[in-house]
Amino acid sequence: MDKKDDKELEAALADIITARPHEVRVGEKVLQLYPVTLAKTFLLRPWMEALELDPDVMSANPYMECLRIADARPDIVAHILSVYTAPNSYKDLHDSNAAEVRYQLLSSVKPEHLAGLLMIVLTQDRTEQISRYLGLEDEQRRMKEVLKIKNAHEKNSRNYGGITIFGSFIGQLKEMGYSDDEILFERGYSYLRLMLADKVTNVYLSDDDLADLSSEAGGTLLDGEDDASLDVLSSLIRSGGTN
Repeated sequence: MDKKDDKELEAALADIITARPHEVRVGEKVLQLYPVTLAKTFLLRPWMEALELDPDVMSANPYMECLRIADARPDIVAHILSVYTAPNSYKDLHDSNAAEVRYQLLSSVKPEHLAGLLMIVLTQDRTEQISRYLGLEDEQRRMKEVLKIKNAHEKNSRNYGGITIFGSFIGQLKEMGYSDDEILFERGYSYLRLMLADKVTNVYLSDDDLADLSSEAGGTLLDGEDDASLDVLSSLIRSGGTN
């Protein structure tokens, strides 16, 4: 990843943290494209499926694919954009009169401009790239290895639940202190995903657990009286902790 990519991801992360909407001009009016929330993802799902995107063309030339769709189904695109331009609150998302006004305005837009707006909302999610950039994917892989070893040693332990979005996503966020309104209507979905991905978790490990873990997963302890351990620590300090 080059410095340009780093800057783009840092800018995308700043947008997620600040929940900054993006202004777009539609005729003489200015609308805001707000971060998509969990509630919006469910409202958008049938409209997104109705687009019948060609993933290959979308990957190779997103604007051309968006132009094809905007030309063929401007009504669906206008419905999608009317959801993205709703402010992030329960009241605004369910304000049918305001939604109709936005829909009528967006329906009057030329296909080439509609395609540009559609491309923005379809390509704005950088959550996966940001997660890799921040090292969260590596951290989660380490956690999975730890839990795998621990569960193998604790053969009488069983985990239940967490098989739907209620337990695996909403429930965990509520335990962190988020309200239903924040989770569903106010906080951006990307923000909440990254928050969960970097949630601090403490797992007690026995000596047997540690013995079976790889050093990358935290299985190697540094001994202050051991020269080899001190060499490892010195190396980590010199490299900025990236070894």
